[in-house]
Amino acid sequence: MATLYIASTETFVGKSAVCLGLLNRMRRDGFAVGYMKPVSVSVAHTSTAVLDEDAAFIRESLQLETPIEQTAPVLLTPSVIESIMQGQAAAFGPKLQDAYLAVSRDKDIVVLEGTNNWAEGALVDLSADQVADMLEAPALLISRYTSTRAMDTILTIQRYVGDRLIGVLLNQVAEPQLDFIQKRVVPFLKSRGVPVMGVLPHDRFLASITVSELHEHLGGQLIGNPAWVERVVDSLMIGAMGADAGLSYFRRRTNKAVITGGDRVDLQLVALETSTSALILTGNIRPSNRIMDLAEERQVPVIVVPDDTLSTVERAEELFGRIRFHQEVKMQRFNDLMDQHFDFTQLYQALGMAKG
Repeated sequence: MATLYIASTETFVGKSAVCLGLLNRMRRDGFAVGYMKPVSVSVAHTSTAVLDEDAAFIRESLQLETPIEQTAPVLLTPSVIESIMQGQAAAFGPKLQDAYLAVSRDKDIVVLEGTNNWAEGALVDLSADQVADMLEAPALLISRYTSTRAMDTILTIQRYVGDRLIGVLLNQVAEPQLDFIQKRVVPFLKSRGVPVMGVLPHDRFLASITVSELHEHLGGQLIGNPAWVERVVDSLMIGAMGADAGLSYFRRRTNKAVITGGDRVDLQLVALETSTSALILTGNIRPSNRIMDLAEERQVPVIVVPDDTLSTVERAEELFGRIRFHQEVKMQRFNDLMDQHFDFTQLYQALGMAKG
């Protein structure tokens, strides 16, 4: 049986989407697959449980029989961390190993989703390298490539983990950089002993969010037809200038969410004259009747939030840059990108896996 640890250099590089993309393709290639997120620092509280939402989604999407408690066995909640800092011992290592044995039973391959970076989990002796060593798992590194500085991080990790690093996937690569990466970066990393198994281009559709997701994240009051919340938001724009400059500014982008003060009726009117997917009004100020009428005519939902504009922008930006894959159409799009741009044959060879 093979094991593969999916590591990352930073947050929001698409690690969960890569795990699901790999598992879907491996299953189509005839392998019995298992999945596990050994250590989770991104814990959600529901009415009935505490869990890792991405791990739960992948488990449900693949219809895996392993209980969620074994799929994501170590949840580092604030209360757990506080108890450890107070000197209370916690034997997470044996718990992790027992869960791995259950997940891997009768499987050809188990994909392990790592933490956000190599350091997370060190508090409980379960950092990325410690988990990979414990489970004897080779690692595939996911890196977002924005500049040549990404190579520094990749080569540093290679120096740290050695032969356990079997390759790297460069994700969310901007179109102008693709040629340089293929001709210069890929050969260079290969010459340094780091095979590049895939170069995935940036996809605006995958990076976009819906008005519904934005409202869920920001909270506040939603005004408008509930059917409009599935409109796609490609980017954010801030309305803080004069109305005369606003029109040319807002025309630069389509399918945007405009964040502006609830008292800036002039900018709200200008934004609604352009391609706007949502209008977010700060300061807990409801829109005027004139704005509501125009938003109704243009079918643009309005979200009224209590925070100031700067705080709202910072919170909204948290959603962008992630690959939000909890939608079937997005996951299929990502699967297609993996099929086109990832070398599964090379991965299988590195793991000693033979197709059917």
